[in-house]
Amino acid sequence: MSENTFEIALLDNRPFFESALRYGVQKAIISSTKIAAIETEAPKGMVQIAEAFGSKYLRPEIEAARKRIVNLASLYLIEASKGDLELAAKMIRDNTFLTLSRGGSGLLKTLFALPEYALLGHEAKGKVEDFLEAWSLKEKPLEYRNTLEHRQMNALEIEAGYWFGEILGLSASYLKEEDVEAVSVVRTALLLQMFGKPDAMLQNQVEFASLVDSIRTTTAARLKKAWSAVDLADIPEKFHAIVERVQGEIKSHDLPRLQDKTASLDKLVFELKDRYYLRDHEVEDTSEYDALVSKEWTRLTKGKTDIDSLLTLFICIVGGITPKTTLPEKTAKSLVKKFRDEGFQAELATDWIKTAAPHEKQEGLLEDWNNFVEEAGNYLLDDWDTNYTGAMRFLDANCHIAKPAKK
Repeated sequence: MSENTFEIALLDNRPFFESALRYGVQKAIISSTKIAAIETEAPKGMVQIAEAFGSKYLRPEIEAARKRIVNLASLYLIEASKGDLELAAKMIRDNTFLTLSRGGSGLLKTLFALPEYALLGHEAKGKVEDFLEAWSLKEKPLEYRNTLEHRQMNALEIEAGYWFGEILGLSASYLKEEDVEAVSVVRTALLLQMFGKPDAMLQNQVEFASLVDSIRTTTAARLKKAWSAVDLADIPEKFHAIVERVQGEIKSHDLPRLQDKTASLDKLVFELKDRYYLRDHEVEDTSEYDALVSKEWTRLTKGKTDIDSLLTLFICIVGGITPKTTLPEKTAKSLVKKFRDEGFQAELATDWIKTAAPHEKQEGLLEDWNNFVEEAGNYLLDDWDTNYTGAMRFLDANCHIAKPAKK
């Protein structure tokens, strides 16, 4: 039986059971006695199916049951015979019609049991009855074949994920609780084998950023050598295709980004981190990460993370003065005067946040800044406030304003 014949059988618009039955009758494989037996069995099976999925007394349910039983028998025949009509006809001859339909039902139950997603966790499945109800009405065996291959690959990727997880020192029970994408574990293990130090781990975003930074400075010769660091002889053969595919993805997708010298380290980490498995998803030491990926941000904020300090920094940027996280009261008043004379260009701080702030912080910072700006106009640009009393009260409530020391 050739592969092409199987593909033709899959694409045939008629139910495969019907095609095999006609072929069997034409070739004298199936006798009239067998046809009579099928005619006797089919109504019983249809009633059973109609009752299982609805009601045996409603005509639409009986009609749907007819389609279901033929589809199930067709599915079993085409899978068992690989599309060989002669073999399928002999199977019809040697088995009861109900046996064939139960065979199709068994295939769908096996399909249901396979993972829908390649996640290392407890997959939440619906009811097998609902799955059978939907799939028994599908008339295209090609859809079953494609879904089967996809889910079988999911199962293999999950197995590979657990295997590579052990290399990373991650137990299967731990990974199950984490609901980790299987390929992300494989990709992480391969990246570390190629570019990491012996026994290196990616515990958190700081360590991932450090690894990315080291890869960016890797020479062409070292890059070439990195690919040989993964020895397929040490990996189970059944995982070889997955390893080669993931290595190809790293080479074609990740390395070109890493070699882009115009992209900041922070941006690269932000873009790539979700493709890898980091044990701690959040950055534990914010200041350490900020210092690594955004040197200007660290230099100006001096490690300050409270919103009052940052808003103070932002109004300095808008005012065109040296950015500081604390302002003397006199300087703050001069800024208010400047804003009233020249305007308050809030977009200057917005642009700086988008350029210099770590990506992890940008969304929250922009929201805080926009909220500040919406209210600031009522005070900072209020010409009726000639003594700056309201403006200074507003700044004192939202920023760090240092009052002059009392003599």
